[in-house]
Amino acid sequence: MSKYRILLSFVLVTGLFFTSCENEPIGTADVNLDIVDEELFSYLTQISDETEIDNEVNCIEFNYSFTVFIFDADMNFSEAVAVFNNGDMSALLNGLEPNESISLNYPIAGTLDNGELIEIETNEELKQAIAACSKEKKRRRCNNTLIDCVWKVNPIAGSPNDFEDSTFKVNRNGTVQFHHGNDVYFGTWVTLYIGDDLFLNIDLNDSEIVEGFWDRNWKVALLTDTQIGIYGNGEVLLKKDCNNPCTEAGYQVCELEDAPGFAIFNLAAYTTCIPVPATHDVVSAVTYSFFETEEDALNNTNPISSTAYTNIVNPQPIFVRIDYLNTAENLAITEITIEAVPCPGG
Repeated sequence: MSKYRILLSFVLVTGLFFTSCENEPIGTADVNLDIVDEELFSYLTQISDETEIDNEVNCIEFNYSFTVFIFDADMNFSEAVAVFNNGDMSALLNGLEPNESISLNYPIAGTLDNGELIEIETNEELKQAIAACSKEKKRRRCNNTLIDCVWKVNPIAGSPNDFEDSTFKVNRNGTVQFHHGNDVYFGTWVTLYIGDDLFLNIDLNDSEIVEGFWDRNWKVALLTDTQIGIYGNGEVLLKKDCNNPCTEAGYQVCELEDAPGFAIFNLAAYTTCIPVPATHDVVSAVTYSFFETEEDALNNTNPISSTAYTNIVNPQPIFVRIDYLNTAENLAITEITIEAVPCPGG
């Protein structure tokens, strides 16, 4: 499991400084004084009682809603909890055991409104940042503005990476699926502000290579309806990709000009439309493979090309085998339909 470094003392503070898109009040929070020191408790009390204070503790603002993964002392996954507002976060934090941690990545660094650089790695540094913070609450852009179709990793001149053409599928509960080739990695996708700077905190599981590149607090340099530009481990450009609409009709591709009724299918690109089974354990990576017959899928024999398959009948059923990536344990076998269709101008 990856680096889940924000331990309970940090979580207890940051969780109550979240600002929802509706600016909902936090309400009264029960604080465990055995694990929160007196100074931090005074801040929590001020916020919970909605007391008027000179220096509001909100220079680090998270955007609801998102999902938090909880891990035990051995960094084993315990559960995923959806967080929709401050009340949800308070309940989550108050229910944590002292040795549990959650899925955000250190360091969290940025520039405050006054130009001061801030980098948070310890509880003490967090307290210093709180003491120096003074800004009004603002409505912030919700995570849901980033959720539509999938987001494809595009090349940037001078900043290559090994994940071009891979895609992120961001779910409305704040979880994310990273589709890389035939493999799918699961994690969390959380946006937050530090001062007026927007950050994207990505945390994926089950691959040192994937985690080594993506797991960090990325600064958002560009945000439009169709593009997200981030930097932190080089520069990355994510572009909205709606080329594979997930419909009941199945996977439809323009037929070949010289062979009506036939097309070349990139099945790996369609994995974002193939649901992950409900029996999935939430965090473990899975891999997809494709077969012409159900028997081949059951026996895991004669897989077909996942990137350049030409159909043999039209429409055609394709059987999909979904296995856990690291153990090869079969999770499910499902069926999709592929179809070559005439396209305007084709």
